[in-house]
Amino acid sequence: MNDLEIQRRVRELEPWVNDFVYNGVRYATASTRDYLLSQPPQDRADAFFGAFPQAKRVLELGALEGADTLAMAGQPGVEILALEGREENLRRAEFVMELHGVSNVELRLVDVESMDFAALGHFDATLCAGLLYHVQRPWELLADIGSVSDCLYLSTHYWGSSEGLDVVDGYAFHPVREDHPEPQARGLSVDVRWLDRPSLMRALERAGFTDVEVLQERVTPEVCNIVTAARKPGVPRP
Repeated sequence: MNDLEIQRRVRELEPWVNDFVYNGVRYATASTRDYLLSQPPQDRADAFFGAFPQAKRVLELGALEGADTLAMAGQPGVEILALEGREENLRRAEFVMELHGVSNVELRLVDVESMDFAALGHFDATLCAGLLYHVQRPWELLADIGSVSDCLYLSTHYWGSSEGLDVVDGYAFHPVREDHPEPQARGLSVDVRWLDRPSLMRALERAGFTDVEVLQERVTPEVCNIVTAARKPGVPRP
């Protein structure tokens, strides 16, 4: 694919959330919005495989435009199933994989809040970055992940205040209206729930992830960020 064809395809697929760079040429510029959980894709991939060096079959939830997918796909011997809920994001991810000649990734359009996880089979590890706070019942999504995966790399927001929280199924959360200024970065549900930290940790444990290693954390009175490497019993830390 020559430069003009790449430029044409990139324009057809606009707007992009992430930078799009190929062979050192920047064909699209990332959003100017401030993403609190932003992390360079290769850094995230390195952290993922640093936490789970044994992972060969990987599940990715919320692939967006495939930036993390592409970075993880460079790991020798890995096979990735990447799930995305918005078709326009999936088309961009497909183009990224096509251009880079990636053959060890399957991209699939699904709603993770309603899909049958059991039909996916078993995975060594799951990447869930920037998605958990976009769903209505995050504790159920964690349980679904735990039903098919031994390890979870989780990057998410949680709610920092213990005041004025609602409780459902024993989990405390702050209700949030999905109004992100860029629609392609929103979840599929309009009204979502941000767990508080104790509820997030309890949901991870109930999903089977009893060893939760906190890799990064930023605490504020409201919007907090956390990155964890969570493992089931018997999975050793590297």
